[in-house]
Amino acid sequence: MLFNWKDKTIVVVDDTEINFVLIKTQLRKTNANIIWLKNGQEAVEYVQNQKVVDLLLMDIRMPILDGIQATLIIKKMAPEIPIVIQTASVMGNAYNDISSSGCDDVIFKPIVSSKLIEIINKQFLKKSKL
Repeated sequence: MLFNWKDKTIVVVDDTEINFVLIKTQLRKTNANIIWLKNGQEAVEYVQNQKVVDLLLMDIRMPILDGIQATLIIKKMAPEIPIVIQTASVMGNAYNDISSSGCDDVIFKPIVSSKLIEIINKQFLKKSKL
């Protein structure tokens, strides 16, 4: 299935460049505007500055401010922005942290392109019905 998200901005928050490059490559055919931020603090500031964000893909483990804390802060400021946590960790407290973060969905690494697009599309459809 083809998607044309040329009017959408997806912000990838991940401290590892190769993870960003992989996601950007997976989303290339959707025509979405893809922005890279390297930690949760950058994401919080990006939203505070009222930049256009249609969806945040948020990693959990990052320096300065982790994805869980960033999600909690952003959801208080702008609850309408869908946040999809991306993680390789589902052990121990990570699962509880994700559940209590207020995120809209979770995708597990390694990320499968079709699953990523399916989750993003689900969030865009949900948001359009609000």
